[in-house]
Amino acid sequence: MGKRIVALFSVVIFLFSAILWRLSWISRKEDFAQAANRQSTYTLEVSRTRGTIYDCQGEKLVNDNIRYFAAVLPSNESAVLLRDQFASADLWRERMSGRVPFLMEVSDESVQGEGVEVFPVPDRYSNGYTAPHLIGYVDADGVGQTGIERVFNDFLETIGEKIDIRYQIDAMGHALSGDGAEILQKGSRSDGIVLTLHKSLQQSCEQILEEAKVSGAIVVMDVQNGAIKAAASAPGFDPRSVADSMNASDSPLINRAFGAYAVGSTFKLLVAAAALEQGISPKKTYACDGWLDVDGQIFKCNQLAGHGEMDLEQAIAHSCNCYFIQLAQQIGAQDLRDMAVRFGFSKEDLLADTLQTAKGNLPSEEQLENPAELANFGFGQGLLTATPIQICKMIATIANGGELTSPRLIEGFYTGGVLQQEEFFSANRIISEKTAARLQDFMRTAVIEGSGKLADPAIGGAGGKTASAQTGIYDENGEEIVHAWFGGFYPAENPQYAIVIFAENGQSGNRAAAPLFAKVANRLYGEGLIQE
Repeated sequence: MGKRIVALFSVVIFLFSAILWRLSWISRKEDFAQAANRQSTYTLEVSRTRGTIYDCQGEKLVNDNIRYFAAVLPSNESAVLLRDQFASADLWRERMSGRVPFLMEVSDESVQGEGVEVFPVPDRYSNGYTAPHLIGYVDADGVGQTGIERVFNDFLETIGEKIDIRYQIDAMGHALSGDGAEILQKGSRSDGIVLTLHKSLQQSCEQILEEAKVSGAIVVMDVQNGAIKAAASAPGFDPRSVADSMNASDSPLINRAFGAYAVGSTFKLLVAAAALEQGISPKKTYACDGWLDVDGQIFKCNQLAGHGEMDLEQAIAHSCNCYFIQLAQQIGAQDLRDMAVRFGFSKEDLLADTLQTAKGNLPSEEQLENPAELANFGFGQGLLTATPIQICKMIATIANGGELTSPRLIEGFYTGGVLQQEEFFSANRIISEKTAARLQDFMRTAVIEGSGKLADPAIGGAGGKTASAQTGIYDENGEEIVHAWFGGFYPAENPQYAIVIFAENGQSGNRAAAPLFAKVANRLYGEGLIQE
């Protein structure tokens, strides 16, 4: 009886052991199968391209320079094709002696052949980079850090093109040349963002600033719909080597088109608008003696000998400080400040999602109760600061007949090859057509016979206003930093564009800024952007 029990127990143990062994074998087989499956292919990343950024005509602002990269499967055939592409014979032998596919840059597509797949791959930024302050740049990991690259980082990453190539490999990890390669492609290189910028005009504005050797900005805006056609800032920077600009003394990473600065006499246009809206006659005259005493503080005119008696038109044309000081006193601090708020001063301009300008500064009601501060405010000095975008918006309002239009930078988005246009805010009337028409006339006079003569373009005429804005800041030589401005519209009749020139420490608006305005207007005409 005992022997039978032992025998039965032994059989049970044997069967149980056999089952365990079988399960272990199946498990190991599955592990081997999975490992073999994992090792059966090798994937080589060829390129990962962000979505494209275009100008208003479909011209590429990024991804516009093509380089060629070859996915190489080492073999006798590929070695012959690529021998001349290597910098040295030693490097050629080293790369070709292995059996692992690799990626290398080649001269062009002509080396395509057995074991060599060539792909055109765009550089994000090329030698002729455009609008770096607006477009921004990406870091080493391809993540947008500033500008459009930052604001729309997720969108540009999502729609971008990714190309991989997959090879079959053997158990040793060597690619199998006979089985070919599978190209894996996702996304589209053509999808992206369309800006309101005009590439050629933007480049022209950047060139004008560079040739003038000034730090500053040029803004060009469509007066009807607020589209920014150019927003150049100088000095520029190379988005491929941002580190070189980090500690530069001239601060090239600052977008001066979006920064806030003392504006000076361009603000006199707003003071004139407030006076006309209040019913003050433009024929009202004032005798300028070259200085004015305001509550014991002496304010000097830009012409120390005085301008003599002049009306509003002549005061704008010759930029008489004294005329505008007394005009501001007549208008009153509250009404004058309210007009500035209506024009958008002290409020940032949102150009694209979270891409916005500085706010600038508007003196408070309490500060303007001080007669001297109100006097400064009357000709754009003192606590007032504004951005070139804000000044351009003011000019556009006058040029389009009195409607405030929000500046914008985004035209739309390409997805699936279809352009989806971005909606934009409708304009709001803030001054009457009559007031706007009078101011246009006065600005034309300023260019024809006043301080803005050097702004007169070769064709079409213009209207505008100079400014030399004192900052109260002094350089190492004890000289006060004075910003030069010119804001105007082009052409003179039926204006289509507002143009603002800002020259940091340019000293004189009529000498440093007005000539650049004429150059921009001439480029607008030369580019065929003026509707006859």
